[in-house]
Amino acid sequence: MINKTHEIKLQLRYRDIDSLGHVNNAVFLSYFEIGRIGLFRLNSDNYNVDSINFVIAHMEIDFLKTLHLFDEVILRTRIVKVGRTSFTFDHEIVSEQGEEVYCHGTAVAVAIRDGNKVPVPQFIKDLLVE
Repeated sequence: MINKTHEIKLQLRYRDIDSLGHVNNAVFLSYFEIGRIGLFRLNSDNYNVDSINFVIAHMEIDFLKTLHLFDEVILRTRIVKVGRTSFTFDHEIVSEQGEEVYCHGTAVAVAIRDGNKVPVPQFIKDLLVE
């Protein structure tokens, strides 16, 4: 079965917190990476995870609410767009109850082989949320 959305409870760490007492903006990029890996791992029975070769070409984040060390949050990751050689991840960090959105981000990935762009593999197309 294909699982098109990956959800994981994030464990925020002391090292994530900056001098202002909230999660540093740069740390969100690492959180999003956890989601991308999790999405592919979740579907590893259907796909050869080792064959996924891509680079992140563009990242965009909207910070909507300050995230603090003891906030309990969920990261949701899914693929929302697939082009010929690129595909777009959607990331969202929400409160455990889903009532509050802390941030929303996108990551555009480009499929590569031997340093060159290649068509997006079918197994990634299969993960597209329509």
